Amino acid sequence: MRATLVTLVAGLAVVAASAGPANAATGECRGIRTCIRVPGPWVLVPAHGRAAFLLSCPRGRSVVGGLDSQASSRAVRVSFEGRIGAPVQPGVTTTRYALFRAVSTSGRAQTFQPRLGCIPLQGGGGRSTVSARVTPAGPSLELRARIAIIGPGQVRFAKVSCRSGEQLVGSWHATAFRLKKPPTLGAGTLVRVTHATVGKQVVATAAATDGLSVDVNAIVQVGAECAP
Repeated sequence: MRATLVTLVAGLAVVAASAGPANAATGECRGIRTCIRVPGPWVLVPAHGRAAFLLSCPRGRSVVGGLDSQASSRAVRVSFEGRIGAPVQPGVTTTRYALFRAVSTSGRAQTFQPRLGCIPLQGGGGRSTVSARVTPAGPSLELRARIAIIGPGQVRFAKVSCRSGEQLVGSWHATAFRLKKPPTLGAGTLVRVTHATVGKQVVATAAATDGLSVDVNAIVQVGAECAP
C-alpha cells in the first residue's frame, strides 16, 4: 500500500457575505450558441496545498466548451488540465469532463465552485482522440472519479480504479458541499478524509463528527489518474 494522504478539515469558517464573486454572473457559456450550464459543488481548498475536483458534462454526446469558477475569496486561484492536441478546441483540448485544480494564496482555507459550459454534439465524432494520434508524448491521462455523500457522525467509503491495460499514475480526493453559495461552517465542523492506493485502485475513507450540519450536503470525491 502506498503512502496514505490525510486531510483534516476543522474549524473552517467561510463567511458567505464576504464572497462577492459568488453573486457575479458566470461565463462558462459566453460565446457558445447552444450551451448546457453545469455548476459543481463548493470544493474545499486547504490553507496549504492544492484541491482537485473532476466535473462532468451530462451523460450523452456533449463535450466541455467553456469553463468558469466562483470562489469564497480572490485569493483562490483556479486552473484546469487540458489535453495535448491541435487545434486547441472542444473535443480536442477537452472531453466530457474537466479536472479543476485550485490553491489558496491567503494561507487560509477557502472554497471554490467549478462550472462547465457543455456543447451538445451532432452526429458522430466530437470525442477527443488524442490517445489515437501519433505524437512525441504518450496519450493523455484518463481521469476517473467516484463520489460518496457523508452526513453527521457517518463514515463513508468511495473507491475508483483504472481499467485493464491502464496504469495508475496519480490520485486525489476532495471534500465539497452541494450549495448555491459558499458554505458557512461552525468551528465544531470536522471531516476527516484519507485515501490510499492498492494496485490500480484508490480508496477514500471519510468520517464526519456530529457537528457537521446536514444542511451543507457534504460529499467526498476520490479520483484516479490512469495512463492508457
